[in-house]
Amino acid sequence: MACGGCSGESMAILGAEGRGKRGDTLPGFLADHDAELLWHPSLSPESPRAAAGLIDAIVAGERDLTLLCVEGSIIHGPHGSGRFDTFEDRPKRDLVAALCDRAEYVLAMGSCAAFGGIPAATPNPSESTGLQFTNNRPGGLVGPEWRSRAGLPVINLSACPVDATTMIATMAALIAGRELELDAMGRPSTQKPCMSDPDERRCRTADKVGYACYGCIGPKFPLSRPLFRHRDAA
Repeated sequence: MACGGCSGESMAILGAEGRGKRGDTLPGFLADHDAELLWHPSLSPESPRAAAGLIDAIVAGERDLTLLCVEGSIIHGPHGSGRFDTFEDRPKRDLVAALCDRAEYVLAMGSCAAFGGIPAATPNPSESTGLQFTNNRPGGLVGPEWRSRAGLPVINLSACPVDATTMIATMAALIAGRELELDAMGRPSTQKPCMSDPDERRCRTADKVGYACYGCIGPKFPLSRPLFRHRDAA
């Protein structure tokens, strides 16, 4: 489900970061793991009305849902109604909450879905939160004690955007039944910094785009200093 964000995670997992080895994109992952894609806003041919029917079938228990991947912040405005962000005239917030309760695993793809990201920064006119955190505070769309059908909290893949390798490695681990160690902010051991190279744990954003950002993997985007700082080529 794509909520209040820039679709950066979708672009990354569809291969917009550049060519990679097989399995580094969502189509490759689906083929390699014999997984069925129920719906994706950029890949699925079904109309929004048909997608709404699929959501209703999942919520009713008529279709299984193994992985629920949410991209973008959860928008509760205006005045707690959720009407700033709707799908087939229903607040996406309500649809995501219902799907969370039916999913084996719930993944927050990106800092916005995990912690609210930039939309949740003060003064937060959209009333945005993350799925299970708001900035660094427990509690978002679902409460701190919420657990998926597999008994896990929301798995927070926090970056801006999450690199495709992190997303695919995490989904593959869950499908294979491997345990993921989560830190206090719900981030798994598969988490990698933005734009890092394979087998590397260092952020490479500055090297690749010329700017280094603050707070992309952490739970809060600070406003007391610039979000980006320029790095001289020399």
